[in-house]
Amino acid sequence: MTAMTHERPYGHWPEIGNPFPEEVAREVYRYEAVAAEHVRAARESVHGPSWERRRALPSSFRTQLKKAFQVLDQSHRYVLSHLRRTGSPVRCRPDCSHCCTQMPSGLTGAEILFLYDGLTVAGTVESAFRRCLERQEIWSQLSRWHPPGTARTREQELTRRLHQYHGLHIACPFLKGDLCSVYLHRPLPCRMHYSLSPPSWCRPSHFQHPHAVRFNLEPGPVVLEELDRLDAALGLQELSDLLICGFLEFVVNVMEFRPITWVE
Repeated sequence: MTAMTHERPYGHWPEIGNPFPEEVAREVYRYEAVAAEHVRAARESVHGPSWERRRALPSSFRTQLKKAFQVLDQSHRYVLSHLRRTGSPVRCRPDCSHCCTQMPSGLTGAEILFLYDGLTVAGTVESAFRRCLERQEIWSQLSRWHPPGTARTREQELTRRLHQYHGLHIACPFLKGDLCSVYLHRPLPCRMHYSLSPPSWCRPSHFQHPHAVRFNLEPGPVVLEELDRLDAALGLQELSDLLICGFLEFVVNVMEFRPITWVE
């Protein structure tokens, strides 16, 4: 089921009930089982040759994937309601975009496809692509720089770069002002990220930023395994799991700037 993970090294957890009480955990698992079924239905609707030759998918694929994300959102609202009742309300609000200077990681190809479709409908793929290219160049510069006299594992090095990137306070390429222009199509790392601290603390330059308590409501294995199977069915396993890099790869190498063809 959903795992509540603290975004280290930002201080200590307050008493918010982790792991969840049994009745909360049971209800969250029910939500996730439903979401996983929607992802499975999306996968089973894929006709391999149509996708490979024409980048065509049935309309039911889009419907099922959308429902999966909606159910996960409902699961999050249920958990946030539990936290509020137990004295730990989440402080996030619609006009706060301080977390939107991070580089979301851990994405699946299906999430990138869903995002791409949202941008296609909005007619903003090309402008988003240009903004992503700018961010990708900055990310590449961070990747080429290594602090002297340090030896890190790949995971430690990635963590260092992610924190560095966040500290640069570069707005997400999908932001318009302080609002997400792809909110309904945003990937899971954006959907599952919350804060118990005052919004201003989440700004990297704020003096209390090191003490901000933020957490992720990560989907459980039942959902993640179905997303992995969906990626395999679509041949998207090799995409970068970083939002900007994966998006650029999908646009160029998979879609070649073409829209997805939706068929009945």
